[in-house]
Amino acid sequence: MHSYFKLEMDKSITAGLDLPSFEREEIDYWLNEAIRKFVKTRYSGLNSKNEGFEQTEKRINDLRTLIKEEFLTVSSGTTDVDKPNSYKANLSALTYTYWLAISDEVTIQYTKLGGGTETKRQGTTQCTADTYRSHIDDPYSEHRLHYESAKPLRLIKENYVELITDGNYSITKYFLRYITKPTEVVYSTVTDCDLPDHTHNEIVKIAASMALENVEQPRYQTHLREVGSME
Repeated sequence: MHSYFKLEMDKSITAGLDLPSFEREEIDYWLNEAIRKFVKTRYSGLNSKNEGFEQTEKRINDLRTLIKEEFLTVSSGTTDVDKPNSYKANLSALTYTYWLAISDEVTIQYTKLGGGTETKRQGTTQCTADTYRSHIDDPYSEHRLHYESAKPLRLIKENYVELITDGNYSITKYFLRYITKPTEVVYSTVTDCDLPDHTHNEIVKIAASMALENVEQPRYQTHLREVGSME
């Protein structure tokens, strides 16, 4: 990737002169910036194809090596500021890996109509701070247990995922599928990019465009159009 970055920047070596000059650490910086930009734009759909993650096979393959799934145990809210019938999944254990959420599920536990306890894996109902109250007041909200099915409300608070039930069931586990933070490319330790091989050329071109803009090269606009047209 370092070699191709130099070729993209049209570096010429004549009589020991290497221009424009980039240290290895500087190339590392631009490659890692490009990796982060690549992941974010392929995830969000803010790219030349307007295709977000999992909308096409190409988008799935672009980020497949970064997809992880973990389950977290949950604890019930006990403080005065915790919402009623709430449970919390602590994300701090994923601090060094968790980056962008894809989907989540929970296991709920409830008493069946005929007696006995049942455990079932269900989805969640995403809500925001300003829609929380309307969900709580809504008798038909999906977070209410109905015909042995319920999707608890989900809110984010600091390093926690808040999961709110209607009080008729409990939550035992939280499953999170997410995109992990990509490994940083480091030339000195031979730490390679952990995205699929087919993405490396695209990443190098993005890195070169960002570097060209930084050094105010007139080639930047032309190079940017080339990057925008590739897939």
